[in-house]
Amino acid sequence: MCGIVGYVGNDKAINILLKGLSALEYRGYDSAGVSIKVNNGINTVKTKGRIMDLASLIIEEQIDLSGNIGIGHTRWATHGIPSTLNAHPHYTDSVSVVHNGIIENYRELEEFLKKKNIYKKTDTDTEIIALLIDMFLKKFKPKEAFEKAVAKLEGSFSIAAIFKETDTIMLAKKDSPLVIGIGRHATYTASDISALIDHTNKFIFLEDGDIAFIDKENIKILDHSRKSIKREIKTIDWSMESAKKGGYKHFMIKEIAEEAEAVRNTIQSRIDANGNIYLNDEINMDESFLKNIDGITIVACGTSYYAGFSAKTVLEKFTEVPVNVEIASEFRYSEPIFSKHNLFIVISQSGETADTKESLKFAKSKRIKTISIVNVKESAIARMADTCIYTLAGPEISVASTKAFVSQLSVLYMLAFYIGKLKGKKIDKELSMLLKLPGIMEKTFKMTNDRIKTVAEKYHPYKNFLYIGRGLMYPIALEGALKLKEISYIHAEGYPAGEMKHGPIALIDENTPSVIISPDKEPFYSKTLSNAEEIKARSGKIIMLSDKNSDMVDDFIELEEIEYDFSPFIYVIPLQLLAYYIALYLGYDIDQPRNLAKSVTVE
Repeated sequence: MCGIVGYVGNDKAINILLKGLSALEYRGYDSAGVSIKVNNGINTVKTKGRIMDLASLIIEEQIDLSGNIGIGHTRWATHGIPSTLNAHPHYTDSVSVVHNGIIENYRELEEFLKKKNIYKKTDTDTEIIALLIDMFLKKFKPKEAFEKAVAKLEGSFSIAAIFKETDTIMLAKKDSPLVIGIGRHATYTASDISALIDHTNKFIFLEDGDIAFIDKENIKILDHSRKSIKREIKTIDWSMESAKKGGYKHFMIKEIAEEAEAVRNTIQSRIDANGNIYLNDEINMDESFLKNIDGITIVACGTSYYAGFSAKTVLEKFTEVPVNVEIASEFRYSEPIFSKHNLFIVISQSGETADTKESLKFAKSKRIKTISIVNVKESAIARMADTCIYTLAGPEISVASTKAFVSQLSVLYMLAFYIGKLKGKKIDKELSMLLKLPGIMEKTFKMTNDRIKTVAEKYHPYKNFLYIGRGLMYPIALEGALKLKEISYIHAEGYPAGEMKHGPIALIDENTPSVIISPDKEPFYSKTLSNAEEIKARSGKIIMLSDKNSDMVDDFIELEEIEYDFSPFIYVIPLQLLAYYIALYLGYDIDQPRNLAKSVTVE
């Protein structure tokens, strides 16, 4: 998703902006640009493509970018095709603007400007902001012009603007993240703290409706009612060292290797060896409410949705209430029926996912108790929910989510066991198994990595894959198919194995490999083997993941035997590896697949 970086201080802005934009590359983008104030003017360079393309263009064009006030942006196209013209910043002679989000009333504002003989040159909604500010600058000073322009905007936005007439960077936030970093004789801004963590660990997180004015020594913040307000300065103890590849070829394979550590970090402070689970302070809900919940709704998107789906059975088993798992983009436009005893859970790696955030807003409007599960501290969803349980996966740089999935799953399992314990269930065995999981996951990575690499080399030329599983393995089949689609651009479908004869079997031939996921302890193992027989009878090739081999399969991936309830944690690992190595053999950009973004902050 789009990224913003801004700087005002004593140093050259261009170096700080380019470094910050590079730190945001993991979010996914299609163009980049910078604007820097020089000699009482503003110079802008932007281009379609990568940060390296922008850096090369800056050198080629030899434009003066020596100033110490500037803004930069990486764009992920929403309005208008990826192009140099549509890239940010958008500017006039007086102001330059970068923007994340969507201006929902931009068409109305465009008509408003046309009546004043002011016309857009690009296909974007963002240019409207620059044109509005410029219009108001004809009558007002920059700060007032900025406020008046922001007041006309509807939608979601984080905005940073620099002006010809002032050394102040102006900021506005609504439903899209924006932070201020505090340095020595310098002030920074960004849409993500990872862009600034090398420069400062002190941050102010702007709230929805805030407008801020920053220079190298001062920060002034106005709240939604335009009253001056002091926001808390928070110290973030996070190093970008963990975001480096550490010898791995790609972030994705590094992050798959880190999954055991991510689960260990997520559970170790919340479970002890004596069978105690500590979620009381984080959940911060009355125990009598949790004992008497009559239903749970989980809402998420993409991989986070599959994490919720994977945990559904265990949640129902230990909470003894029905669990509905909903796709956020569908849920937000439905008309769900809640009771006052419902529990509403939203899951988002970034904590900024637009559809999930809107679903959470809806639940809160119904006064339903809400819990968020996110990986990014101080993110919007984390702050909005009644309570938040953080996954402790660390930075996930690759666009395709891996370690976030198992971390989310571990939180959901802990939540199931916690509520189950409140209801009088014995959970000692389950907590003991959860504590053992990281070791088993490490072993799984090591024992399957080379084997998967060989299988991927064999199957990477195929254009269609079918993933099937039953019970707990069905959502894992969905997640495995999603990973293959995301980074290899191969068509893949996840299906419940029992539905084979209801349509998918028509796809089976020698050119459509089937990935069958079926642990021996699964209650349906023999039934899944029957499905494998049906595939084999139609000349289909079979890749099987199991702890028990079968003579009928073409390629067998052996996994460690594990309690069935915990099998999703280890069976997802070889599926992630399969997607990774197939994409690797195909030569694709694994960490930044086409058309995808890490943090989806628009519909």
